[in-house]
Amino acid sequence: MGAHAHSAGKTLLALMSAEERRAHLARYPMVAFTPYTLREPAHLPMLPRQGPQRAAPITQCQEYALGTAGAAVPIVAGNGIAAVSVSLPMAQAHRLAGIAAQLRTRLSDDVASVAFGL
Repeated sequence: MGAHAHSAGKTLLALMSAEERRAHLARYPMVAFTPYTLREPAHLPMLPRQGPQRAAPITQCQEYALGTAGAAVPIVAGNGIAAVSVSLPMAQAHRLAGIAAQLRTRLSDDVASVAFGL
């Protein structure tokens, strides 16, 4: 359903085990949405589940829709995985790194406070 082509989906795929990723891609093949869409599973990023809040945001440029760019920050809480992403017009893509860094910092603080506050 296009997870391979947008930053939030790429982040979720990056956090999955190799088996989970293969199963997902078997159900939802890597089709091209634009000429820039990744089509090879080997080119997808991978993240360890330990400490992903410190991982660099995963980005995409015009892979899901022409004229857009996005970045996503991973979230791991116990066995659950999630991503928070932002998408901008390509003309504003230069802002993605700063916005993603702010998201990562804020999410790391919030996830830690929730995890240790329970």
